[in-house]
Amino acid sequence: MPAVSYVVVAFHRPAALATLLATASADDIEVIVVNVEADPEVARVTAAADARCIDLEDNVGYAAAVNAGVAVARADTVLFSNDDLVASAGDVTALAAVVRSGACGVAVPKIVDGEGRHELSIAALPTVGALAREWLALPDRPVLFLAKRLTVQKWRAPDSPSVVDAATAAFVAVDRSVITDVPLPEAYFLYWEESDWFWRLRQRGVVVEYRPDIVVQHSGGRDDVRSDKTRLLATNAVRCVRRTQGRLRALVAVPVVIAWNLRLLLIAVVRRRHVGARWAGLTAAITSVREVWT
Repeated sequence: MPAVSYVVVAFHRPAALATLLATASADDIEVIVVNVEADPEVARVTAAADARCIDLEDNVGYAAAVNAGVAVARADTVLFSNDDLVASAGDVTALAAVVRSGACGVAVPKIVDGEGRHELSIAALPTVGALAREWLALPDRPVLFLAKRLTVQKWRAPDSPSVVDAATAAFVAVDRSVITDVPLPEAYFLYWEESDWFWRLRQRGVVVEYRPDIVVQHSGGRDDVRSDKTRLLATNAVRCVRRTQGRLRALVAVPVVIAWNLRLLLIAVVRRRHVGARWAGLTAAITSVREVWT
């Protein structure tokens, strides 16, 4: 049996996948590549790395792709990620070892961007208060005088292993029994699925640990601004609140999501950047009230 099963969701990036598989493969790691839209180049790269390929004919979303890989994983500890990472076999086995130790059910590493800068990845659970505080009112980067006075989850950057409520799902190790019992929710396609998942893990008492001693590089992040992304972020924020806390709280969340996207649009207008994408986000936020009754 492998020590860890590593599920990589691949989406038409064979070069990035080849780089990841070259560094993250090892004899005790079962690598499973979920080939979204059955890209033949991705299949070729996977075969060359002697990894298992699971072809999905359609783009079913990140959560469904992860779940498809987990379904065939053999190890008791599973690690999952997208293909836009640079990680070593040592990173994979070290993060898996944290979970195998019994200290937690889920472990996440420190994330850096393509230039080695810390990419803040700790997150708050998706309450209306957190939406108002961490998405509407405060910027992504810490404000020094406020950081000393407020507890803001998205600004946290512990120097030592710490228990957290939630995090981005860029690179996650989890006990297979946990993700089998609580699969990633497939109701989102992209964005907010990890918030829903961490909420449900918290309800079951699953401990999530942040490990800054394990560092992986991620080329994604919040700086990527596109219309399709801003629409999904706005719509799925309300969907997430409804699915985790009910319709009444989702209804309260709607004006918060509208105000958050209006703020982003005003900033975009001032900076003359991403105006169209931010307008798409605001439009989606206004119509997100439909999610309350879905």
